[in-house]
Amino acid sequence: MAHPHHWLIRFTDELMTLTSDLTQEQAAAFVRRVYLAGHEAGVAESAEENRRARE
Repeated sequence: MAHPHHWLIRFTDELMTLTSDLTQEQAAAFVRRVYLAGHEAGVAESAEENRRARE
């Protein structure tokens, strides 16, 4: 089974290869914020699509 935080580790590592001025903690915090924002946007978009489908 994959580690539950695999996506966080993977994208944190990728971000750190692109920048030289971030600590691991800063990179992980950024990745978490982006992930959560994307998730919230997806939930809102899905709710809007469901609302439109019911009209």
